[in-house]
Amino acid sequence: MAYTILVFNILLITILIYHAVGREVPSACNDVRDQFAVAISEFTWCSINSSRPIKLCENCADYYINIISTYQNMSEVKSVNGTPCLDYFVNLDRLQIVETQYLSSVDLWNRGKCYECYVAANGTQSRERSNEYKQFMNYYESYNSCVTNNHDNPCPNCMDSYDLLQNYFLGISNSNERISFCIDLADLMNSTWTYWGENCCKYRKHHEYIFIGSTIGVIILTIFFYIGVQFCAEKRVPTIIQQTRFAESLSSLRN
Repeated sequence: MAYTILVFNILLITILIYHAVGREVPSACNDVRDQFAVAISEFTWCSINSSRPIKLCENCADYYINIISTYQNMSEVKSVNGTPCLDYFVNLDRLQIVETQYLSSVDLWNRGKCYECYVAANGTQSRERSNEYKQFMNYYESYNSCVTNNHDNPCPNCMDSYDLLQNYFLGISNSNERISFCIDLADLMNSTWTYWGENCCKYRKHHEYIFIGSTIGVIILTIFFYIGVQFCAEKRVPTIIQQTRFAESLSSLRN
């Protein structure tokens, strides 16, 4: 079924482009046009099949790079009269089919912030994973392995792995004024939070209640201690020193 949709999309885009620009498209531009149509169709197919769980950035990078490459080829390959092939599919197309499909794919990739999962090479998308992506996956694989090996009681045994994963994700999400990280990792972290919240929050709250109860108990005991000291301590009566006769005589002489 998926391959049927892929073939249908290729044929549809090719037919639309062909009719939009008329029958005057130079034969030299047909190949690059078809390559672009295939790249768009493959990326569309991949993005739909990677929508849940979200693995758009991981699965569709090659297809997205092909879109960028084939679109650039249309501007570099020229017809017999020296006109770039892209002009036939953009400037002479009132529906802007090629441009619309291209910008739609770029917008989807950017909205998912997939570029943050990869290293930029000369300002363009590369296939090399970013250091943040690699480090996050290391923490996640450690956490996931811990949960798998401790499925009967993961909360106390995997707390440290969970904290490392969560703290690292929050760190890379807030660095360099980033609102969030690439959608694949954000979705993976959301799933982790959901699992941990449903299974382990009670465990964490139990320990927090013990700490809070202990703190309150210490405060109450301290208060009672000071109250007891006030009532039980021996009250001291100030000592009055009586003046001697010599002091009284000396005082009368001065007067």
